[in-house]
Amino acid sequence: MLKLAWRNLWRNSRRALITMASVFFAVFFCVLLLGFQNDAWQRMADNTLKTQTGHLQIHAKEYWEDKTMEHFMSMDAATLAKLEALPEVTNVSPRVETFALASSSSVSKGVAVLGVSPSKEAQKSSLPSKLIRGEYLSEDDEGILLGERLSQYLKVDVGDSLAMIGQGYQGASAVGLFPVRGIARLVFPEVDKGLVYMTLPAAQRFIDMPDGYSGVFISIKDNKRLDKAMREVEQSVDLQKLDVYSWHFTMGRLLEQAETDKAFGKLTAFIMYILVGFGILGTVIMLTNERRREFGVMVSLGMSRMKLSAVVVLELLWMSLLGVVLALAVSMPIGQWFSANPVPISGALAQMYLEVGMEPLLGLSVQWADFGGQALAVFVMVVLAATYPVRKIMKLKTTSGN
Repeated sequence: MLKLAWRNLWRNSRRALITMASVFFAVFFCVLLLGFQNDAWQRMADNTLKTQTGHLQIHAKEYWEDKTMEHFMSMDAATLAKLEALPEVTNVSPRVETFALASSSSVSKGVAVLGVSPSKEAQKSSLPSKLIRGEYLSEDDEGILLGERLSQYLKVDVGDSLAMIGQGYQGASAVGLFPVRGIARLVFPEVDKGLVYMTLPAAQRFIDMPDGYSGVFISIKDNKRLDKAMREVEQSVDLQKLDVYSWHFTMGRLLEQAETDKAFGKLTAFIMYILVGFGILGTVIMLTNERRREFGVMVSLGMSRMKLSAVVVLELLWMSLLGVVLALAVSMPIGQWFSANPVPISGALAQMYLEVGMEPLLGLSVQWADFGGQALAVFVMVVLAATYPVRKIMKLKTTSGN
C-alpha cells in the first residue's frame, strides 16, 4: 500500500507539489516565528537573571511582602561560604537594595541604589564590560557607578560627586556624598536611567546597617537543575528566619508577559494552519472527485474499501511528511546560524526592543519540540481532511453509471 500510495502521489505531480509547498511554508514560518519569540524571551530572561535577580534569592521572612529595611537579613561569612561550596552554585552575591534621592548641582532624581561586591558582580553580570568611561569599583571603594542615561539627566561625569539622601535603618537618615568612578551603558533603559551601583560596605554604611543585606542572590550552573539547587540551598540556611525563592516566583510578571506573547504567536500559527488545512481539503476534494471512477473500478476488481481508503490516506501522509521534512531540512541550518550569529537591530525597531526590556538582537532558538508541535498540527489536519475521501469510498456504489 505504501508503494501504491507513492506511485499515485506523482500521477499529478503539480497538485502534489502545491500541497507539499503549502505544508512546507506553514511549518517553516511557524517554526521561525516560535524561534524568534523563544530567543527574544530567553535573552531577556538570561539578562535579567544575570544582572538583577539570580536563579535563587534568599530573603528574611516578610521581606517580599514589605520590602523595607526593617525586614533586612543578616548572614555570617560561614553560611555564605557554605552556599558558595554547593555543587550547583556558581555565584553567591549578597546585596543591599534601597532607594535614594540623587542630586547634582542643579538636578535631582529618585534612583535605585544597589550595593554589591564588585568582584562577584563582575562574575555575575559582566558589569565591567559595560563601562564606557571611567574605571570599575574596587572592593572597598567609596565611589559609585551610574548608568549612561542617568548621568546625562543628572549632568554629571567621571570625577564629579553625587549627593544622595535616603532612609536608613530604623528610621535614621541616610546621607552621603559619593564620587562618580565610572559611567556604564546598561542594556535596559529603565535600569540605565535609574540605577546607582556602589560597593556593599559603602551601601551598608549609607543605611547605617553594617551587617545587613536586603537579600542574597544565587546563580546556578544549569537552570534545568533549579529544583535540586533550591533544595540544597534550603538545607544550608535557617528556614525559620529566611525564605528561599526561585526565579519563577521573583520574575512571575515577566513569565506572564512571555506566556501572553507566546499565546499570540500560537494564535497566528493556528490561523496559518487553518488556511493550509482548507488548502489541503480543497486538494482532497479534487482528488476524490477526479478518481471516483477509478475507485469504483478498484472496488469492483476486489480491492476492499478499507485498503483503498488506507491508500488514499497514505497519499496525504506522504505529501504532508515530505513538506514537514523539507521544512526541517531548511529551517534547522537557518536556526543554528542565527543562534550562533544573532543580527544586531538598529533604528526604531531597536528602540522598541529596549523599551520592553529586550536586547536588540535578532536570533533564533529552534528546538526539536517546536517541530514536534508543527508535525502534530499537520497530522491532525491530514486526519481531518482524510475523512472526506474515506467517507466517499465507504459509500461508493459500483453499479453501472457510478
